[in-house]
Amino acid sequence: MTRLNPAFTSLKTLSITYQSAKETLLSTPETLPTSEPATPQIGYTVAESDFPTFSFQLYQRIFVGVVVGAGKVTTAATISYRMKKNGSSVYNSTLSVSANYYYTIMAFFLDVKAGDVLELALWSSQSDSSWDYKAFQVQVTRIIPFNKPRLLMPCNFKAMISQPALSLGNPSFSLQNLLTQHLDQTLFSISAAKDIEVIYAKDTYGIFRINYGDNSYSNSAATRTSSSYRPYYYRNVIPTSIVMRALRTEGQP
Repeated sequence: MTRLNPAFTSLKTLSITYQSAKETLLSTPETLPTSEPATPQIGYTVAESDFPTFSFQLYQRIFVGVVVGAGKVTTAATISYRMKKNGSSVYNSTLSVSANYYYTIMAFFLDVKAGDVLELALWSSQSDSSWDYKAFQVQVTRIIPFNKPRLLMPCNFKAMISQPALSLGNPSFSLQNLLTQHLDQTLFSISAAKDIEVIYAKDTYGIFRINYGDNSYSNSAATRTSSSYRPYYYRNVIPTSIVMRALRTEGQP
């Protein structure tokens, strides 16, 4: 009969279920104004039903709201945009778009909660630019499974997917790897299942960080242009199953 070493917890599997992205493709593109609009064209109120779900209660998890906006310019233009959270500006910038090209803006809001209003305002230097696509998803990052114990031996990232999986328009994407964390330092950059012998989850980054929205482009936006793809975007590699056993320290149950 196999006996469990009392220094370790039982083997636990964390299953993560992500909600499908909310997508809209307008039947008729809307012309962009040539100055910042009073009301952003794209906005989502984060609902409880938008969050990933977990097979057991976690000590810590941080959520990233991903808002995507896309459209096309006729005359070469500078597209301006502003990210807002609950009515306050988070980030603003511009991108140059060639004539007859599509543009995609991916706005990443770190640390979102139910009830937050996430918005993306768009305007153009030319009067013949438009937008016609939007999407939204919530992703998870910086998970700490347990407060005590924190040391996981092993921590096996058993199943991975890439998100958001967008389907409307004529989409194309590039992958951004998941960053596993040990003592708040990046241990591995992974795009597929990975068995890790030891991970210690410290307070800031936990056992992993998603790339876009946390490691990079935290509360800012990534942009891309294309002659044919809309949306032309980035997917984060994210885990759906993590198998772990935790090492107890003296005095812990």
